[in-house]
Amino acid sequence: MLFKMLGIERAWKQFPDMWSKPRQIFVTQSRVLATKVEEYFSKLMLSLEAASYSPEELRKMGKNVESDTELIDLDDVDQWRPDLPRKFSELTDANFPLFVTYDRVRM
Repeated sequence: MLFKMLGIERAWKQFPDMWSKPRQIFVTQSRVLATKVEEYFSKLMLSLEAASYSPEELRKMGKNVESDTELIDLDDVDQWRPDLPRKFSELTDANFPLFVTYDRVRM
């Protein structure tokens, strides 16, 4: 499913004038899984975009990579994804693709 989402997003980025931005949602029960899938999706998109970068741009990219590991259990965090609006009707194209939990959808 992730690779299908990736293919749709990549196709839209290559031809953005052909149709509106796809609004894809990945829903799962686990916050940890949603977070990890979103991180993996972002890395895959970045690697696809890096194919068109020059060697100098790639060197700069490699120097900017930082390890951002948090030692907290995401299932214990009350305000997970505070960047999202309270209502799904208020979501914008910038929020997609969206990786959320079933509990967040249900609220």
